[in-house]
Amino acid sequence: MTSKPTICSTLPLAQEDLFLGIDVGGTNVKLGLIDASGAVRAKDALATPDFITPERVFDAAVAFADRELSSLEGCNFKLAGIGLAVPGVLDSREAVLREVVNLPEWQGKRLREILRQSKDLPNVVVNDANSAAYAEHALRSLGHKSLALVTLGTGIGCGLVMNGSPYGGDHGCAGELGHIAIRFGNEALPCTCGKMGHLEAYAGSKGVVTQLHSLARTTNNSKIASLLKTDNVTPRDIATLAQDGCELCNTVIDQTAKYLGQAIGQMAQVIDPAVVLLGGAMTFGGSQSNVGQNFLTTVRNTIIATTLEEVGSHLQVEFASLGNDAGVIGAAKVAQQVIAS
Repeated sequence: MTSKPTICSTLPLAQEDLFLGIDVGGTNVKLGLIDASGAVRAKDALATPDFITPERVFDAAVAFADRELSSLEGCNFKLAGIGLAVPGVLDSREAVLREVVNLPEWQGKRLREILRQSKDLPNVVVNDANSAAYAEHALRSLGHKSLALVTLGTGIGCGLVMNGSPYGGDHGCAGELGHIAIRFGNEALPCTCGKMGHLEAYAGSKGVVTQLHSLARTTNNSKIASLLKTDNVTPRDIATLAQDGCELCNTVIDQTAKYLGQAIGQMAQVIDPAVVLLGGAMTFGGSQSNVGQNFLTTVRNTIIATTLEEVGSHLQVEFASLGNDAGVIGAAKVAQQVIAS
């Protein structure tokens, strides 16, 4: 799957550095040429299964960069570095994926060395969630402040920027917000990881649909009952019905926001970031809908209700801004930061 590149239309007077951002997922590999300001000068996407190995992906990414640079007639650009964003548990010191789902050919390989074989330029490898978080951090010019980007979907992830730099932890597992325990005891729900009571079991997309099933059994709502019989209801359906005034769906979204606020409150109490952003596919309409705005308000109020005054009252909680471009922008910006230092 390839999308038409978006090419720059400005003509710089002096030579300007561009950075190649590569954002690897199990389905797609997103590519971008990013300038020093964070603007996307060209972008494209590859179908991951068509390339499989890191060697083939990197060769295709470099070919994309070379092709686009040669087509930027009148633009005096040069490629200065490469940033690679990858999913899974990343050993950032060795640039090796220790654990990763859906990319078995990538596990255990020294990614920086392989990338340098494709293009002999400075490069950096970063976790994909931290890459997206760094892009949002740069967009807001937060300097040495800290930011957490919480991604909501089938799972719940969290990218961290601490003191102005991406942070993965000593074992590559920092930011696993979906596996914070919010319920305990025999009635706690099982998580996909095998443990009990984790946030993801309650506020991941499957957990949200499970909430609707549970509430529907105690009410007489024929429209919801009919929807649930299809076995393919999604959080998007719940958001749409909530926007149309469905009280049951609004209750599910409100409870999801409370679960999420509890977990973010625990995280904020420990790392005390300046900003927490909500992104991903499950923001219930985000800032563009009343349902999404109410969801955000409940998250904020729950954080305030469960943390110290100095934590909750000073924490800025908003929706993320960059969408699908965040990963490639962040990878390129991390490369820029590393080269500059």
